[in-house]
Amino acid sequence: MMKLDSLKDTWKVYAAQAAAAHQVTEHQIAGLLKVRTENALTKLKRNIYFEMILQVVTILLAGVGAVLFREDSVFLVLCMVVMVVCLPFLGYFWARLSYVKNLNVTTENLRATLSNLIEMLTGLTRLYFWTNMLLAPIGLAVGQLGYLKLVKGLNLSHLPWEQMYPRLTFGFFIGAVLGYFFLKWYIKQMFGDHLKALKGAYCELESLEIAA
Repeated sequence: MMKLDSLKDTWKVYAAQAAAAHQVTEHQIAGLLKVRTENALTKLKRNIYFEMILQVVTILLAGVGAVLFREDSVFLVLCMVVMVVCLPFLGYFWARLSYVKNLNVTTENLRATLSNLIEMLTGLTRLYFWTNMLLAPIGLAVGQLGYLKLVKGLNLSHLPWEQMYPRLTFGFFIGAVLGYFFLKWYIKQMFGDHLKALKGAYCELESLEIAA
């Protein structure tokens, strides 16, 4: 019986030592959350760069179109509108990129960093969604006119606009419907998953602080 009790005591000591050896400290957890935040930031910067490149390419193409087809006043106006619409987006993403690049993620300021990032990214996704929801119908209508100009070779200034109204109206409607579902998917891929990851890290950090 004594040997059995001794064996039990020995096992308890061993189990306690093994648990202590494999225990993850609060500092280690904070370090893991820091790494996750840095990874999310890296991917976020990559996606913002992609958005900026997209805006720059669109502006350049619109500028080239305005120069090459300046004799068509309607197409010229369309190109100018596209450039004017894209420029604020380019400036906005540049400001967001500068903000993200200046962040210094450490375990000491991790809570504040996560909170600011979540707030910034939530505002970005909302602004991006609703702005593009307004622009999607216009974009599809402009796309129809661009197709007629660049593929069909028509002079938009000479088009019988009374025949174009039904097509443009239909384009507005289809653009709104398709734009909604596309933007939901696109924003999730570009920013939504990162926002979810940051919120998850913030909740884990809060739980860690409460437990401490």
